[in-house]
Amino acid sequence: MTELSADVQLLQEILSIDSTWGNETQLAEYIAQRMREWGVDEVELVESMPGRYSVGGRIRGTGGGKSLLLNGHLDTYEASPDWTKDPFHGTVEDGRIYGAGIADMKAATTAALAVMRRIATGGQRPKGDLVFQGVSCHFEGGVGTRSLLEAGFTADAGICGEPTDNTIGTVHRGAAYLKVTTHGKQAHTSAKELGLNAIETMEPVLAGMRKFESEMPYDPHPELPGGPKLNIGTVRGGTKHNQVPDRCEMTCDIRLLPSQDPYDVRDQAESMIQKLAETDPRIDATVEFSEHWLSGPRLPYEIDKDSPIARAVAAAMHSVGAEPVFQGIPFWTDMVPLHQAGIPSVNIGPGTPPYSWADEWVELAKYEEIIEIYAAVVSGWCNQSV
Repeated sequence: MTELSADVQLLQEILSIDSTWGNETQLAEYIAQRMREWGVDEVELVESMPGRYSVGGRIRGTGGGKSLLLNGHLDTYEASPDWTKDPFHGTVEDGRIYGAGIADMKAATTAALAVMRRIATGGQRPKGDLVFQGVSCHFEGGVGTRSLLEAGFTADAGICGEPTDNTIGTVHRGAAYLKVTTHGKQAHTSAKELGLNAIETMEPVLAGMRKFESEMPYDPHPELPGGPKLNIGTVRGGTKHNQVPDRCEMTCDIRLLPSQDPYDVRDQAESMIQKLAETDPRIDATVEFSEHWLSGPRLPYEIDKDSPIARAVAAAMHSVGAEPVFQGIPFWTDMVPLHQAGIPSVNIGPGTPPYSWADEWVELAKYEEIIEIYAAVVSGWCNQSV
């Protein structure tokens, strides 16, 4: 049996710790402990939300170079009951390694850690600082990233490691999470004519939202094929079978192109529903962003492929024998909060669609490749003179 490399063993250790959404602290503490063992200069646990910790690390450079930040989230989605392997074992089989959240995104996060270990223990440091961000609360819209930035874990440029099959992402979709509530009047079934059924008034709204998907104005983007994508995720209404419901709530996720602004899309949806109400006066509805969106607005992102950090990543890929490919990202990433903090960033990480699924896996070769790419970016970027 072939002995696994130290980098693969590290990934297995990370996979063995269940960090399902909301329970990231144990993994953050483990990573902090390992970085301290390796001699990382600055290690800090930061409470991003009550009881949920992120972890930051900094290796100080020798001076005069540019700093780089490697960002990866710790939270993962719940493991499906359809797994045929232990989701927390890190099974290696036929050139793949399996584990809950390995594609989204423990493989990339661990690759960043492997580079931190290599530099901290290797005795040769770059000129510029290398910063690690292991973030909780990513699914709340980058809350963990924002908290680490506020704690001082910043840099001149950043790399996120969301799953893009080791292609370079410089553009991604945004999102608008909307909550639409129809308001009625409660009554007993025996006197339902005295009430107004909010579920029934939601029906034309649902039809209108499905039509709205194809009517939203947008500019096409060559790396993000198709128009905006709308998914009606939940519909909740009523209290009992014999009560006319006085309210009904629908939530939806609208994935946007860079030309679209989530706030404009909310206003457009509200205008569409107001027009429905003009022909059906029973409709009394409110449109607002969901609380989950407000915790971290999911704005679109785009950076020039000719930006210094994008060129640095492409050059690093060439240096390790990988062909740089630029490809748009269909989902949201923490490049947005980094950008808002003045940190230009690109994304590159292993993993392919559907990103979170039963028996989730990443190719070992892609995991090993991304470690070398990250290390080459550190060497090339952090040794540039400021």
